[in-house]
Amino acid sequence: MATDLSLESRFRGCLLAGAVGDALGAPIEFASLEDIVDEYGARGPADLEGGIFPAGSFTDDTQMTLFVAEGLIRATQVAILNANYIAKR
Repeated sequence: MATDLSLESRFRGCLLAGAVGDALGAPIEFASLEDIVDEYGARGPADLEGGIFPAGSFTDDTQMTLFVAEGLIRATQVAILNANYIAKR
């Protein structure tokens, strides 16, 4: 199945999927498998669960991912500006 999604759309999809996965796993991030099975059963949590933060909250993992993405965007913009400057000299 071919798709015509732009690179930007794919990039956004990856960031969104990462944030959703982070929010789903946040309450059990540091729990052992045994603790997870004891609390939620063998299939794990079936819904968004609350923890220290409200259910559905993402963690610092998502924040760091977004900061890295922003840094890559800014670095690319600077590189393009520098390349254009050098080309015009």
